[in-house]
Amino acid sequence: MLFFARWKVWTIGAVCAAGVLFSIPAFVPRAQLSLPDWTPWRGVNLGLDLRGGSHLLVEVDVRAVLAERLRALDDSARGKLRGVVRFTGIGATANAVTVRLADRAEAPEAVRLLRELAQPVGGGVLGGGVPDIEITTASDGSAVTMTLSDAALRERATDAVQRSIEIIRRRIDPEGVLEPQIARQGANRILVQVAGASQADVDRIKRRLGTTAKMTFHLLDETVDCTVTRTAPGVNCLPGEGRDAGRLHPVRQRVSVEGANLTDAKAGTNPNNGEWVVNFAFDGKGTRDFGEISRANVGRPFAIVLDNKVLSAPVIREPITGGRGQISGSFTAASATDLAVLLRAGALPAPLTIVEERTVGPDLGADAIRAGIVSIIVGALLVVVFIVWSYR
Repeated sequence: MLFFARWKVWTIGAVCAAGVLFSIPAFVPRAQLSLPDWTPWRGVNLGLDLRGGSHLLVEVDVRAVLAERLRALDDSARGKLRGVVRFTGIGATANAVTVRLADRAEAPEAVRLLRELAQPVGGGVLGGGVPDIEITTASDGSAVTMTLSDAALRERATDAVQRSIEIIRRRIDPEGVLEPQIARQGANRILVQVAGASQADVDRIKRRLGTTAKMTFHLLDETVDCTVTRTAPGVNCLPGEGRDAGRLHPVRQRVSVEGANLTDAKAGTNPNNGEWVVNFAFDGKGTRDFGEISRANVGRPFAIVLDNKVLSAPVIREPITGGRGQISGSFTAASATDLAVLLRAGALPAPLTIVEERTVGPDLGADAIRAGIVSIIVGALLVVVFIVWSYR
């Protein structure tokens, strides 16, 4: 009879127990099992062919990124030239902004000031780079044109796609359980594959991808009546959401606080009336900006705008210096949670359009899994038979 030292028996038993523990994730979905944090999780990530799921191909609208840069140039040019260079108008075209001068002799000064609005592109990690705009003057000196360079167009398109990939990942899988496969396809398309996704999961993913989630905070212009006029200099008449659906708000175009300064957003309930709300917090810069705006505009309405729709327009009752706020409206638990996820993930740099959608069944994968299980069982039985026959 063979004899094994007790320490060897305990060592073998511990190794076998550890093997069983570490192999559990390969057989049980992570969402259905709770293991200690220190446990290594090395589950087998089955693809669409084995589990089935959703296949989405989305396209990034890079033209929106360029249009936003042009709007920023338009607004910055007005501020830069006002009071220094006289101009009769500023207008944006497909990829350029043109300043029409009142005095042709001021063209050199206008060019000098507008050059300061350029941003470097193509510098890489070492910095530097070339200006993203090319400035030209009309032959008669009556106008100065800022045109986005080819390098700027390429870099902004590439950056928009890369940022979209990361934001898509955070939106689709905030809890880290779906493990989506996300990859760039071509110049401006992104492939999204979610194995094992149910139809409810697919619908939720499509809703989250269809929302740009660009949040900004603006003052309202109480001198403009949107029921009388829909256009006014520096003002946009934006529709309301929730309780204010159907109502137009005169929102100033100037952004008072950027949504990019949000650091957190969570769904919750209002303790006073039990309604669902979204609580948010700013970073240091957002806290300072929010405090200054609220301190200077006590008693005036302040609009919270999401994707060109006014979520709410509360009146500032007192200075808000704590860097925290609340978005209220006709939220349900699901809609408040979705909005909080979108805000935490960040705004997409450009709208996304789903150009292809397929639901993949696990039929072929099921056959492969069955064949694999049969081979494992047969192989194990053969090993046992060989050991018994060899060692009696």
